[in-house]
Amino acid sequence: MMFKRKIFKYFIPLIGGLIIPLVWLFLKSFVGISDRYLPSIRDVFYSVKDIEPNILLHTFYTLSRLAIGTCLGVFVGISLGIFAFKSLSFKKLSFPGIQCIRSIPPIATVPFFILWFGFSETGKYLMITLGIALNIAISTYQILENIPEKYKILFRSFGIKPQDLTLNYSLPTVAENILPTIRFSLSTAIGLVVVSELLGSQVGLGYLIQTSRSTFSMHVIFLATIILGIINFLIDYLTKVIWEKSIFWRR
Repeated sequence: MMFKRKIFKYFIPLIGGLIIPLVWLFLKSFVGISDRYLPSIRDVFYSVKDIEPNILLHTFYTLSRLAIGTCLGVFVGISLGIFAFKSLSFKKLSFPGIQCIRSIPPIATVPFFILWFGFSETGKYLMITLGIALNIAISTYQILENIPEKYKILFRSFGIKPQDLTLNYSLPTVAENILPTIRFSLSTAIGLVVVSELLGSQVGLGYLIQTSRSTFSMHVIFLATIILGIINFLIDYLTKVIWEKSIFWRR
């Protein structure tokens, strides 16, 4: 039984990670797709040494923008949601605007931030923050609004309001249920980082994709895309691990 659990935990996910490279090798070896559409794995791997500045520098800048923007977005979103739960007046005043703005595709806001902030890092951070904070704010408020019946009975018994228990009720309740929204927001944040670098940056994986497109360097575009996929997978996995360790009371 223990051996089967280890197989499902480690071996099967490893096979799943190899499916895409195996399909890639099959298409290049047996279907013969042109390098114009699908470069070889060898060309993609060796393109690392042709990139200036180093690919690690591009990855670092993209990762730092993603990390800072996502942390700010999660903090702002949860804070807005909790404050709206505590204050009905704030909720009625702010949520119509939040609902309107969050209906706009985040990618569509990129030109505005470039016009307002140019190519500065401030604009990139604010764009990522805004792109995910509003959805997290709505999700946070909805989590708190849907109070389980057992808690309603408890609050009535002691004659208290859940709105007054930010640290003892609101934050733990949000932390328990906000993980799916954060995981979805991570993908949105990665898209915003890449697009912001495509349109206005001198370093980063998005910038690398943009310059490679103009020189028809398909192997470099594939390399940058693969790194973005790995970043998304690793951050998503790390987020789940941190969440499981942090929400200790659920165990």
